[in-house]
This record gives sequence, structure tokens and C-alpha cells, in this order.
Amino acid sequence: MRLFTTLVTENLEMKNRIFRSATAEVMADEDGRVTESLIELYRNLAKGGASTIITGFMYVSEDGKAIEKMVGISKDEHIEGLSKLVSEVKKVDESVVFVAQLCHAGRQTRVSEPVAPSRVEDPSTGIVPRELRKEEIERIVDDFAKSAERAERAGFDAVQLHSAHGYLLSQFISPHTNRREDEYGKRRGKIILDILERIKERCEIPVMIKMNACDFIPRGLEVKDAVEIAKTLEKAGLELIEVSGGMHESAFHYKENMISRRIQKEEAYFAEFAKKIKREVEIPVGCVGGIRSVEVAEKLLEHLDFISLSRPLIRDPLLPAKWMRGESSESDCISCNRCLERIRRGEPLRCEMIR
Repeated sequence: MRLFTTLVTENLEMKNRIFRSATAEVMADEDGRVTESLIELYRNLAKGGASTIITGFMYVSEDGKAIEKMVGISKDEHIEGLSKLVSEVKKVDESVVFVAQLCHAGRQTRVSEPVAPSRVEDPSTGIVPRELRKEEIERIVDDFAKSAERAERAGFDAVQLHSAHGYLLSQFISPHTNRREDEYGKRRGKIILDILERIKERCEIPVMIKMNACDFIPRGLEVKDAVEIAKTLEKAGLELIEVSGGMHESAFHYKENMISRRIQKEEAYFAEFAKKIKREVEIPVGCVGGIRSVEVAEKLLEHLDFISLSRPLIRDPLLPAKWMRGESSESDCISCNRCLERIRRGEPLRCEMIR
């Protein structure tokens, strides 16, 4: 099966084409430090057989937290715990490509001041964010670069910029949330390009991106814009693109969580968006979103380079190994989203169906 063939990027080698997509854990301490429960979560994922494990979002700025007990990478004091996390994962499986996801919440926060490229209300929460000043944007760019350097010092193999699901970088590439008239509005991908350039100035760690291909909101990002941004990022030295879609506000317009849909039969609901991006770039492209079965994964790999799993690995972190051994061909995750409801309540990540 192609699913278990090697994937090689410019700087990385993955033993197969199954990625664990980033999922918030709500397992850090109050200062964003790594805990034993967080380490145990990633030990279990490392046993599971996925070639690549992407952490839940780590805040790059003290004012960029989305939720409490979010893992921090905003200061040097976080490095010791992150180094232990990497070490424990590598003890389980040295071949795992371990990726730190870097994020600033922007207007999607419960614990920080809501900020955004522009002062646009989020009707799903009633939040009206403060518009960022140019000097604040430049500081946040530097915060991302410093955090990437910390990830490199901690031993991570790569970093992933979170530019999906309505967090700050996603807000910048969306015409709905970015109505600026300066250079950050006229070139909505500029902040990501600046971050990528600044990271390359500070360290050598490979940079990936998780990127919306569609916001699923009126006046939001559409796939044709995402394709152009992806082409620009490839030229700037990006390693790999994981395609997703939706933001918190999408549920207000569609009456459904467009990020993590309660699917029954529709697998891979971001696949067509990812295929459109892949046709225009040479770097590896894959997608997350409702992938449940070996059959669908294999079909996707006729057009894409990898597939990402989130909820199925919350349900069973050992699923990739079971697929490889032929012990299973489909996840028994039912997309009830009770795992994600736990996160929203501020409770640690786990499958609610497991007793």
C-alpha cells in the first residue's frame, strides 16, 4: 500500500504517509509548561505508528493564548519541558518526525485580549477584536521566529505554522477578517512570508503550514486565493502544506462545525481543496478532515502526498499500526465530537466513548 511508503521532503524523511494532525490537549500547567499527562499522551501516539506527530497549538506570545492550559513556547523557560517531551517521544520511536505547531489565537481567545488584522465582529461569540498596530504585527512575527528557535533547541524536527481555523494567521489570509489598507492587507500572505523569512534568519528548522483552503463564511477565503498563497510560500522555502478549512464563525453561517464535522459517510471533506492546491505546487500537500478508512486514504494518495488524522487517533492512537498489520481497515470513531466538547469545557483531551 502507498500509505506505508516513505515520504521525503527537502529536509525530512517520514516512514509512512500518515500524520497525526494537531489537536488541543488542555494538559499544560497554568504557565504553559509540559506535564506528565501531556508526555503520556504523546508516548501513546508515538507507539501508534504514524510517521509524523504534530503537537496541539503552542502559543508564541504571552498575549496569544487561545485557552487555559495551552502549551507555551513563548519564553525560554518553556524549553526544558519541551525538551523532555521530545526526548520521551524519541525513546518510544526515534523515527517519528515530531513537529511543534506554533499559534497565536488572535480574536479566537477566551483568556487574552482579542486582536485581529481588522476590527470585525465574530457573530458566533459577539467578540469585537482590537485592530493590531503595525508595530504589534512586527513583534508577533518576531515571536513566531523566536518560538521556532526554541522548538529547534528543544529537539523538534520541524515547526508548523497554524494558519487555519480562524486563528491569527488564518485571520490575516482571510478577506473577511483582514480589511487593512496597509501592506498587510494588500498582500494578505505577507505576515506568513515575513515569519518564514525571520525563522530562516534565526535557525535551520524546517517550516510546514496548516492552512485554510476555505473559510466557509461570506467574504471569506476561497480556494483560488489559497492556491496563490501556497505558490508564494513554496517559492519562499516552505516544506509542506496540510490543508484544512473553516473557523469558529463558520458555525454561525452554516449551523455546523465546518472544521470537525459530525460526519457519518462523507470522508475527506477537504480533499478537493487540497487537490487544487497540489496541482499548483511541487512540495508535499495533504489534508485532514474526516478520513476514517484505509480505502479512502489510499484513494487520496493517488493525488496527494499524505493524509492526516485527528479524531481517529484520539479514539485509538494505535490505529496506524493496526492498519499496517491488517488488523483494522477503518476507525470506529463516530465523529460525535464529544472529545472536542471536552476541550471547550477546559477538560483534558480524551475520547468520551472509552470507559
